[in-house]
Amino acid sequence: MEESSEESWYVVRIRSRAERLVQIGLHRKCFEVLHPTYQSLSKRRDRQKLLTKPIFHGYMFVRVQLSPERHLELLKTLGVIGLLRNSQGPIPVPDEQIENVRKLELHVGECFHSPDVVVGDTVFVREGPLTGLRGVVDRVNRRQLRVHVNAMPGSIVIEIDPRQIELERETMYSVVVGH
Repeated sequence: MEESSEESWYVVRIRSRAERLVQIGLHRKCFEVLHPTYQSLSKRRDRQKLLTKPIFHGYMFVRVQLSPERHLELLKTLGVIGLLRNSQGPIPVPDEQIENVRKLELHVGECFHSPDVVVGDTVFVREGPLTGLRGVVDRVNRRQLRVHVNAMPGSIVIEIDPRQIELERETMYSVVVGH
């Protein structure tokens, strides 16, 4: 593993239902942690309850200057399975992607259908709390747009008024759609 000279964000894979345990353990070891969540309304027979759920099940983000010692310290944290990696080692997450994740946490809204947007269109949000968020539409149905947002480790389904989305002329991202 090559030692990094500056702090970067990394994706940490964690055990199922160990989010709180991992978050506490990493904070105690002075790691900066991002565990993005959203609010979901759970409808029960007799009541409604507001639940906080993770955006990425089984994953968190950690900002660290990744030396062999810090890497080992991170891996020894109870509930941590490992870091997202390729053949060269752990993969740093660009700051732009972390900003996209942070914007997703602010989002509240309903699903709308927009006939002007088709699969493969690159879009950006021009108004509202998600202003500046960019991504590629990878599915459109009658209730929602599924936008592949440049955020690790996958795409996010967001509810957004189509009047807030604008097509981007120069494509920054691409999505391969399989049949």
